[in-house]
Amino acid sequence: MNKFEKAQKVLQDLKGDGWLIICTNTSDVHSRFLLGVGSHARHYIFIAANGKHKILTVEMEAPMIKRSLKNKGVQAEVIVYKTMNELVNLLSPLIHKPRIALNFGENVLSEKGTSYADYIRAGDYFSIKTLAPETEFFSAAPIIYELRSVKSSENLKDLRNVSKANLELLEKIPDWVKVGMTEREIKAKLEYEYMKVGKPSFEAIIGTGAHSADPHHNTSDKKIENGVLLIDTGLQIDEMCTDITWTYWVGKNPSKDFIKAYNALYESKEAANLYYRDGIPNNLPAKKCRESLAKNGFDHEKLFFHGLGHALGFEVHGVGARINWKVPEEYKLKENMVYTNEPGLYWFDKWGVRLEDDVIIGKDKCEQVTYVSKDPIII
Repeated sequence: MNKFEKAQKVLQDLKGDGWLIICTNTSDVHSRFLLGVGSHARHYIFIAANGKHKILTVEMEAPMIKRSLKNKGVQAEVIVYKTMNELVNLLSPLIHKPRIALNFGENVLSEKGTSYADYIRAGDYFSIKTLAPETEFFSAAPIIYELRSVKSSENLKDLRNVSKANLELLEKIPDWVKVGMTEREIKAKLEYEYMKVGKPSFEAIIGTGAHSADPHHNTSDKKIENGVLLIDTGLQIDEMCTDITWTYWVGKNPSKDFIKAYNALYESKEAANLYYRDGIPNNLPAKKCRESLAKNGFDHEKLFFHGLGHALGFEVHGVGARINWKVPEEYKLKENMVYTNEPGLYWFDKWGVRLEDDVIIGKDKCEQVTYVSKDPIII
């Protein structure tokens, strides 16, 4: 069953007539997710509950869309529009139906929110509402969740492949990183290597010294110095992303404090992995991680101030509830979901350590598809 067919089935269950994705300049990731190619001009994807799927696009992008859909076994009519009036005339009959799903989120400020579906631009939303005032437009969040939260066997194959490629590049870092290089130079070199096989799944975070204590540090022109070097990076090949953090030590003789923190994080990550299983509440791995850190003498509430993990998939931050010790019990892990496991300890304006793996939720145990070294890697 391809993505269009799966979405069609969910639409039928929701008693919806169609799902409309509106995209311009790659504004909605679900365009590339469904079409398999990046389409930059304004286009509309209409997945119909009755199976009469349509794509409205410009002439210069129609051929590549047709080829991609054919390769994916998708039956959809690709229709070219040349003027905005023509586009309106083509679009209007598609949305003059009782119930149409659009990509907007609901309650985005709550744990139960659907921010992962929030892509439609305000101008597009109001224009569609004006064009079809009698239509009930509802959030496509249930469709998106069904398509993206639990991964297919093909997705998991892609994940194992991209993980292997990413790890091979990280393993080579000690061969070329030198004191005096800038964080930006390391990022450029690493992402250049990514572009040979795929593309970066997000902008790499390269933090030397005190910068390693900022979990979302913006890579800068600071020169690499002796001490902590944190690299948080990811690669995308085909339909899956990685998200991996390795923390290195630059120079000889890592400090005792660094080794103690590194070892405690490694142990806490392994403790959490035991609970990345089908049916387990999302909060439990995080609780077990923090219990392990406390046992080793670390004030996790002060030093570990972010969640343990997030869903991973077609985007680096995928669809699924967070792994966090404070999320409600109702959120449960499901077999073949993919998550990160990334505990960290941070001393503001001094240094920090984060160790991050990507794991597949299993029935009885997780499959760890990436790794961090048990002992700190010295550069």
